[in-house]
Amino acid sequence: MSHNHSHNNGNETSEKNLFITMALNFFITIAEVIGGFISGSLSLLSDALHNFSDGISIIITYIAMRLSKKPKTFKYTFGLKRAEIIAAIINASTLIIISFFLIKEAIERFYNPSPITGSLMLIVAALGLVANVIGTLLLKKGSKGNLNIRAAYFHLLSDAVSSLAVIIGAVFIIFLQDLLD
Repeated sequence: MSHNHSHNNGNETSEKNLFITMALNFFITIAEVIGGFISGSLSLLSDALHNFSDGISIIITYIAMRLSKKPKTFKYTFGLKRAEIIAAIINASTLIIISFFLIKEAIERFYNPSPITGSLMLIVAALGLVANVIGTLLLKKGSKGNLNIRAAYFHLLSDAVSSLAVIIGAVFIIFLQDLLD
């Protein structure tokens, strides 16, 4: 009985952490869209789109977690446990589609470059890094017992690395602009 209670408490914590992580992703999205348009940074705009998809995938993960807890019935002999597998497929497919869109945009920017405000890019990317690290820490514990939370955890961990890459890019842009001016 005690084990079951702690398991439920862990799920409640995981669900709460999913909501916090989702809010962080939508906050990052808004900041990066604004920062991306003002600075002219495709890196920030692509990261904004990516973080928006992260927020949506966290919503899908939450719904799948709730559905998978429903008991089995005559119609659903395994309950709705497959919902988590379907959620993982939807989330992976979304990332593939976004990747193709971003590759297309990057190729267009390669042929039609535009100026970028590196300092704003640096500030917004740093906000993204902080939010991704917080989200990663929030999901770490829940990632041990749930495949979708584990996927979200590793996804946010890779987002933190991506934010770090954008920060490095912004530093290079600032440095190179100073050299060219």
